[in-house]
Amino acid sequence: MRKSWIFLLLMFFGTCFSQSVKDLYGKWTGTDDKNNKGSFTFFPDGFIYVEYNGMVIDGRDYAIPDGPNQGKKGHVQYDVDFSAKPYRFKMIASYNNQEGHLEEVQFLKGFIEFTNEKEFLFFIDFDNEDPKILDPLSRNTIIMHKESN
Repeated sequence: MRKSWIFLLLMFFGTCFSQSVKDLYGKWTGTDDKNNKGSFTFFPDGFIYVEYNGMVIDGRDYAIPDGPNQGKKGHVQYDVDFSAKPYRFKMIASYNNQEGHLEEVQFLKGFIEFTNEKEFLFFIDFDNEDPKILDPLSRNTIIMHKESN
């Protein structure tokens, strides 16, 4: 019942203002359903910095942890489509493969739905199901809070 009320309130207040990519810039923190804390920092140049459960992804200087390109340096950037709600989010890794060709791989996607200027719902599609809507009650939805610009 409580989650239903929260959902209705979020839907109402989410329609009261519009957002742009500038609203996303800065550091956002949240806690997942297993009580693991994490943060996403979104930079104006498209790079991202992620800290989650001991893992760090520095989008400007990322060392590939495993696979045939292990140890190579890469970049991780984000892209958000603000043309329709909920906003589609994706993280893209780029690196030079063994032949020296640039490769880009989308490795994480989901949705962002602002509830106000200092908070948004962040759904991460860990199961790779490609949902069409953001489910605020999903275990893959985290409430993110703005920490800094």
